[in-house]
Amino acid sequence: MMKIHLLPFALLLLFSFAANRAGQAQTASPTNQAQAPVPPAPALTVPHGKVPPPPGTVDIAQEPIVKIVANVQPAVVNINAQETVPEYVTRYNQYFQLYRSVRPRMAPSIGSGLIISADGFVITNAHVVALAEKEKEVSITLSSGSKYRAEIISADEDADLALLKIEDKTVQFPYFDLTYTSPNLLGETVVALGSPADLQNSVSHGILSALHRSFTVEDHTYNNLIQTDAAINPGNSGGPLIDLNGGLVGINSAKLSGTAIENIGFAIPNDIVIPWANDAIAVAKGLKPAPVSTAANTLDMIRQHLGLTVKVLTPDDAAQAGLQLNGGLLIIHVDEHSPASRAGLRDKMIIVMIGNRQITDEKSLPRELLQMQNGTNVRLQVIFIQSVGPLTIQRGGSAMLTAR
Repeated sequence: MMKIHLLPFALLLLFSFAANRAGQAQTASPTNQAQAPVPPAPALTVPHGKVPPPPGTVDIAQEPIVKIVANVQPAVVNINAQETVPEYVTRYNQYFQLYRSVRPRMAPSIGSGLIISADGFVITNAHVVALAEKEKEVSITLSSGSKYRAEIISADEDADLALLKIEDKTVQFPYFDLTYTSPNLLGETVVALGSPADLQNSVSHGILSALHRSFTVEDHTYNNLIQTDAAINPGNSGGPLIDLNGGLVGINSAKLSGTAIENIGFAIPNDIVIPWANDAIAVAKGLKPAPVSTAANTLDMIRQHLGLTVKVLTPDDAAQAGLQLNGGLLIIHVDEHSPASRAGLRDKMIIVMIGNRQITDEKSLPRELLQMQNGTNVRLQVIFIQSVGPLTIQRGGSAMLTAR
């Protein structure tokens, strides 16, 4: 009888023990393991807020950009050009009569340049010195602070390059040797030097972002430009873009701007700059003849295909004609039986627009006229004086000419 009652009791104890072990296994879950105590953080060896010095000494003066800036910057100059232009002002005299008067106003332009010879030749952009075309001189400030006057030797609007000359035979100027060139590899680090916003001796850097870009400014397209994300702002134009070996990448020229556009600047590549500069210096020294200018070629095309001879309208010409114009081309001859004569154009008319482009002088003529041929249509906007009895009236009109 005892054995019969003990067997069920033993089985019950065995079952309870197994259930208890299973419950313990379930409670040892990954969650409980993740909540294990975290070891304490190591004690700080320095006071809070103090940054320890780096292990070893870093010679900042040996950084590549620091070294090339020290080498190149003495040859980088600030350029200030200005032009005296008429400004028309409306005033009242002592009798409260309204009249217009003219007063001179200075139109300034700032930019940068690079000295490329010990005797003072400087290369920059043509648009930097465009305002000083009449005076033929600009003001130059070296990185040391020394100031000079420089003569405009040559300016090529097509290439957007200009050559200047500082005349001081007592000084050997610091200069950049144009034989130091960069391979211009996509992605290489580049450094821009110049005077953005007239802040001289400024430096920015980035990479060479793209090659063979085109950029259009005022109906003229510049091709084969270098694109960079180095900061290039107004005043940087004409300054050098160099690589980490101090080799010339190009001459800074323009910036693409807009509300949602950043870090897109352009430079004229060294393979355009260097041959142009060498040729311009050779012409200046009388070692080779001067090339025929684009403006002269354009005037030849106008005479040949339209039958018009023109010259720049001077302030004296405008005053004699009773005109209030700030530029234009005065027609001085019209060929008989030419497209110009058939369109009714005559001497003393002033051309103020060709197509959609305003014309102020010979250099503002559209370059598309160089491709003019038989059958090309050219629209001219002209101003002229017409006498009606005792009255003199300024009138304007347009004419469509078909090139011969």
